[in-house]
Amino acid sequence: MGRKVCSHIAQLMLLSLLFVSCANMAQNDRGPDNIVFQDDFADPLTGSWQLEADAQGRAEIVDGKLLLTINAPATAQYVTLEDQVFSNFIVDVDATQVGGVAGGSYGLLVRMVAPGQFYRFEVTSNGEYVVERHDGPGSWQRLTDGWQESEAILPGTNQTNQLRVAVAGGTFSFYANETLLVQVVDGTYGTGAVALDAGTFNQGELQVAFDNLVVWLP
Repeated sequence: MGRKVCSHIAQLMLLSLLFVSCANMAQNDRGPDNIVFQDDFADPLTGSWQLEADAQGRAEIVDGKLLLTINAPATAQYVTLEDQVFSNFIVDVDATQVGGVAGGSYGLLVRMVAPGQFYRFEVTSNGEYVVERHDGPGSWQRLTDGWQESEAILPGTNQTNQLRVAVAGGTFSFYANETLLVQVVDGTYGTGAVALDAGTFNQGELQVAFDNLVVWLP
């Protein structure tokens, strides 16, 4: 029994060290030597973004921003950075709801191995956030206890929130405006693409602008 207790304590200490390491990693200064991709969307051809459009929504680069516009309720729209795969990394982006009514959500998808398989970090214009894993059509796994409120997220429209995801192995750290919101451990997907997304709930219109995306290594 003593061995089991000691083993359990060792596991807790290891998890604690992983959390601290990942949090410290996200505080490292970005520099030209560890930036692996960046896009301020001033040039529509800078990044290989998969821009798509239909009656329900569209993705486009306008006036130095990547805009996601949704025209229907209960709809999600995302745009993927193609031909770029990352394992352990930190990604920053500035996100602003610039149109539509309050209540929409927006954020980052990371380690996307397929269109229906990824991790999702989402915030709302009401100051809430959630972390989920998507495993295929209709299959969502919440990695936080539902939607959580945080004063670190600036609520309302025309408020810019800097979102950050730091990934080290199976440890994920999620930030808003340089404040750590939550850390989770999950080893389902070990590598993949990065995407930007936005979604509506009951409201029918939403427009979110993304800018200053940087992917860097610790």
